Amino acid sequence: MMYRNFAIATLLAAPLIVMATQALLPKPGTPQQQGEPAIKPDVPPPPPPMPVAPVVTPGAPSVDAPSAFGQPMVGADQPAMMPGTGLPDTSAPPMTGGMAAGFSPQDAPAGSPNSE
Repeated sequence: MMYRNFAIATLLAAPLIVMATQALLPKPGTPQQQGEPAIKPDVPPPPPPMPVAPVVTPGAPSVDAPSAFGQPMVGADQPAMMPGTGLPDTSAPPMTGGMAAGFSPQDAPAGSPNSE
């Protein structure tokens, strides 16, 4: 019920709001006063650009030599982290033995990758 009343009020008030807005806005096509420029600059000119200092990363190789283009980076063949520098020597213990006890390929369900 409340939505219905709001919809009726909106439909009745919309033409009144449009007419009031049109009465307050200037009419298009009215001649401007003499001596008044057509466009008034209200924005100041942008400030001159500031020079930006180049970012220097310590330890970064220089790329000044044009012959280095297309060549691999120095140390690219070395892994980033090696065992012994916070990493374990192996990711999992080695598997010893064969299949789990009580399992054979004949016991696997048909269509599974372990069946023969």
